[in-house]
Amino acid sequence: MIRLLGLKWLALLTAITLGIGLLIGYTLLSAHSYVSGMDSIVSGQLGRAAMQTVAFETGQPIPREEYIITRTWAQQPASIREAFDEPPQQPGVLYKVHVGEVGPQGRLYFAIRQSTPAGDRFVTQQLGPMPPLSVGVMSPLQSRLINLMLIGLAGALMIGLIVGFLWRRVSRPITALGDWAAGLDQHNLSEPVPDFVYPELNRFAELVRTSLTTAHEGLEREQLFLLHTSHELRTPISVVRANLELWRKVQASGVPRGDPREAEIINRIDRASLTMKDVTETLLWLGRDDTATHPCTLLRVDQLITELVDGLCYLLHGHPVQLQVDLEPAELLLPELPTRIVLGNLIRNAFQHTQSGTVIIYQCGGCVRIVNSQQELSEQSSHTGFGLGLKLTERFTHRLGWRYTNEPVAAGRKVEIMLQSVTSS
Repeated sequence: MIRLLGLKWLALLTAITLGIGLLIGYTLLSAHSYVSGMDSIVSGQLGRAAMQTVAFETGQPIPREEYIITRTWAQQPASIREAFDEPPQQPGVLYKVHVGEVGPQGRLYFAIRQSTPAGDRFVTQQLGPMPPLSVGVMSPLQSRLINLMLIGLAGALMIGLIVGFLWRRVSRPITALGDWAAGLDQHNLSEPVPDFVYPELNRFAELVRTSLTTAHEGLEREQLFLLHTSHELRTPISVVRANLELWRKVQASGVPRGDPREAEIINRIDRASLTMKDVTETLLWLGRDDTATHPCTLLRVDQLITELVDGLCYLLHGHPVQLQVDLEPAELLLPELPTRIVLGNLIRNAFQHTQSGTVIIYQCGGCVRIVNSQQELSEQSSHTGFGLGLKLTERFTHRLGWRYTNEPVAAGRKVEIMLQSVTSS
């Protein structure tokens, strides 16, 4: 039963149970005290009536604790008249006065003016200190006080036991949850969440595990992203450094201006710088949160692909790669820079990761398909795959809302992207 209850319902049920228990307990105690008090009053009245009868029959004076009934206020004893400043004025109203210090020397006086068919009567009573009881004898008042104290202590003990039981019942799962959360790492994140008894704690544990799993996956993605980025930038930087060194050597050899070797070196540095520029623009654009900053223009998709292929064909120089390009004229309203980055990444990665074999580029309308296949799958290609380009393309197309597929084929890979034209509102 407790296992099925949540923490809030358990606390509510406990409070209701304690409230009902205390209400019932004090109701029974009040009823018992009321009955006991009424019994004491009736018993006292019967005893005083017997004392008055005996005193009247024997001619003895009426005890001071009994009622004194007179026709006039002047007939009342002097001690009573001195206790009150004036006689009772309003009929049926009880007047009382305490004379002396609180304790054994104090006295309590009661007076009432009662209207009767025979005229007004003044009824008074004086209560003096109770006579001392013998050792070991307990008065009814003391007995009732002790009973109240015992009942209060029993109630406090019962509440303490219930609170202690609930504290242990609740604190154990919370402590277990804290220990479990403190021990989470990348090795046990995939394990199922233990049962922490209460639904709220189980939901919180699942939330903790999900959050840590998401953070760990994001960290892995960022590490892989940095790995690919460093790999992609390492090659053009090496090309620039090597060709700059070669250019210095050519200059030191005293070759005349316009030497073909110098032009080739400059072209290599230029192509490497363009590669770094494309990668840098890709990273900068991907780091922005908005896509509305790139205006859409009418683009000839086939011409853009032809331009990109011509600019990246140098990656195939010296490699036995057969290039097949099948394009159809198509004009779409697209953001120019993101489209150029996406298509450039796909083409560049297909060229870079095909050492020997075939690269097929097919375009019809907004559908662009690139397939590369290698005759021999090199160790480097199998390790790096399509590198940074495809990783970035996944994030680009997700942000732009373009349909994108990437699947392996025989000794290669096929990617397909659907460029969706932006409709003006």
